[in-house]
Amino acid sequence: MSPARFSTGVSRPVDLPAPASDGLTYVTTATAARLLGVAPCTVTSWKVKKYLRPVPGSPPRRPVYLWDDVLDAELTARLNALRTSGTTKQVQRARPVP
Repeated sequence: MSPARFSTGVSRPVDLPAPASDGLTYVTTATAARLLGVAPCTVTSWKVKKYLRPVPGSPPRRPVYLWDDVLDAELTARLNALRTSGTTKQVQRARPVP
């Protein structure tokens, strides 16, 4: 099976790293950011907001995350942004009187 490919708006797609021997895919902050097409500070902010936790035992200055956890954190961040932005609220406008 070939690795998953993601288009990030860059001239070439980025490959998802191969799973480790335990069957899980681990990514660093930089790799996760490249795969999702966001800045590395965005992934770090998910960590600060507790949407994302590094794998226990990963070095503090170079945290490693599970790929599935990164995808969950991105979804959580997007849903929270929608919830707090007011874009899902319906606005009723007054109709002009004929």
